[in-house]
Amino acid sequence: MRIRLLLLVGFLIITLQACIYRMDIPQGNQIDPKKLEQLKTGMTKSQVEFLLGSAAINDHYHANQAHYVYYRYNGKDQTTELKKMILTYDADVLVNIEGDLN
Repeated sequence: MRIRLLLLVGFLIITLQACIYRMDIPQGNQIDPKKLEQLKTGMTKSQVEFLLGSAAINDHYHANQAHYVYYRYNGKDQTTELKKMILTYDADVLVNIEGDLN
């Protein structure tokens, strides 16, 4: 009797593992593509922060750069997505946009 119960519990544990919900985990700056279209060189740093929000990484060694990073873990497929955008300022005016955050 105990062996049957043990086998039943083992079988249930193995089969119910497929029913586990794995949630998606987004982290960082998820930015609307419409807002990225509005981003232009020549904007001030405060205008960019108003439009996109604060940067994910502010490097003290490169104070003229702002790093916007978006990372997403897809729980169902167990895949990851990483997007980065680096904005470069000169005297608090946006001069360069690099990356693929769209």
